[in-house]
Amino acid sequence: MKHKGILLLLIMVLLSVMQLPERSWAKPAVPEHTNAFYVNDFAGVIDLKAENYMINYGVKLHQETGAQVVLVTVDSTGGASMEEYARTLFDAWEIGSSDKEKGVLLLLSIKDDNYWVLQGDGLKNSLTDSMLSQLLNESLEPDFARKEYAAGARKTYGALIKSLGGVWTEPLGMHNFVADNAGVLPQVTRLYLNQSSNRYKTTTGSGIYFVTVNNPGGKTLQEYTYAKYASLGAGTRDVLVVLDIEGDNYHVLQGRDVDTTLTNELIGDILNKSLEPQFAAKKYAAGVTAAANDFYHYFLTRADRSPAAAGEAAGVSVKVAATETTEAAADIPVEVPAKNDTVSGEGIDRVKEPAPKSKGLMSTVLLLSIVALIAVAASYRYRQSARSAPYRRTEPEHSRRRFRGAGQGGRSNRTGGKSRHG
Repeated sequence: MKHKGILLLLIMVLLSVMQLPERSWAKPAVPEHTNAFYVNDFAGVIDLKAENYMINYGVKLHQETGAQVVLVTVDSTGGASMEEYARTLFDAWEIGSSDKEKGVLLLLSIKDDNYWVLQGDGLKNSLTDSMLSQLLNESLEPDFARKEYAAGARKTYGALIKSLGGVWTEPLGMHNFVADNAGVLPQVTRLYLNQSSNRYKTTTGSGIYFVTVNNPGGKTLQEYTYAKYASLGAGTRDVLVVLDIEGDNYHVLQGRDVDTTLTNELIGDILNKSLEPQFAAKKYAAGVTAAANDFYHYFLTRADRSPAAAGEAAGVSVKVAATETTEAAADIPVEVPAKNDTVSGEGIDRVKEPAPKSKGLMSTVLLLSIVALIAVAASYRYRQSARSAPYRRTEPEHSRRRFRGAGQGGRSNRTGGKSRHG
C-alpha cells in the first residue's frame, strides 16, 4: 500500500504539470505589428515626435542596407521570458527578412521592468552579443532606470542604426515650409515645422506647409488656399494647412498624387483629433505641431512600402482635401513636442538578468517526474515478482548433503528394504 500511495502521488504531480497554463508549453501570444512596423508602441510610452524620428531613419536604413531595426514596447510579456517573447516576435514579424536575417529587435517590457535586444543570424558577426550588451548599458539603462522610456528608446535606436552603418543625423535642407503671416507661431514652433518637413520629405516625398493669415484678402478660405498652394510651389505629394485666425477657420489641401490614400475622411480625423481642440482654445502652436506630427506619421508609415522621390515639380493641380470645420471636438490629448527631448545623465552599472525560462523549468520537472515514476514502477514490479515466486529454502553451501545413487560405489540413501537378489 505504501508504494501504491507513492505511485499515485507521482502520477498526480505529473498530471498537474501537464495541466499548467498553455503558455508554459506553447509560444507566447504576440500582437500584430503596427503600420509603422519600425516602432510599435503598445505600452504608450513613446511620444509621436520621437516615434517619427525613429521611423524615418529606420526606413532609410532598410532602403540603403536591407537591415531593419524594430522597437517594440509592451506592458508585459504575459509571463513569458523576455528571450522567448522576443524570439517569437522576431520570427512572427520576419524582422530583417526570413532569409537574410538582417534584423534587430529592441523589446521593452514596462511592467516587467526589463528589456531585451535580439539580432538576426545575418548580423551576429557584425553586431555581437558583447557589443549589444555595451550598447544597452550606455544608451538605454540610465534612462530606463529613471522610467524615461522615450529618451532611452530613441538613444538606443539611434545607436543601433549607426552600428549597422545607417544615418542618424544629417544636414537638413533650407526650404521654408512655414508662413506665419498672423504672427501666432513662436520661433521654436516654426523651426520644428521647417526642420521636420525638410527631414521627412527626403524619405517620404511629402512636405507639410503651414500658413497663418488674419484676412484672406476678400477671397474665400478655399480660394485663398488654392492660390497659396500654387504660389508656394507645393508638389503633387505635399499638404498645405491654412489657418485663418480672424475668421476662426482653417482649410487643408493635398496634392493629387496622395489624394487617393490621404482621403478627406482621414484628413478630417487628423484635424478633429489634433488641430481642432487646440485651435478652439486658441493654442495655435500646439495645434499645428500636433497636426504636423500626425501628417508626418501617416507618410512615414507608408514610406517603406512606396518610397517617393523627393523634390517634385512645382505648380501642379491640386484637389480639396477637407472642408472647414469650427465645431469643437472632444478634448483628446495631443502630443506636443518639447523644445529639447534629450536627457542628460551618466550610465549606471546595472546588469539586467533575463527572466526565468518557465518552459525549461517545466520540462525539467516533467523529466524528473517520469524518471521517478519509472524507478518506482521498476522497484514495485521487482518486489511483486519476488513475492509471487515459489518458496525455496536454501542452506549454506557447507551444510548441504549430496547423495549419489546406489550402484555407483557409494551408499544408498535408503535403509532397510529388500534387494532384488535377496
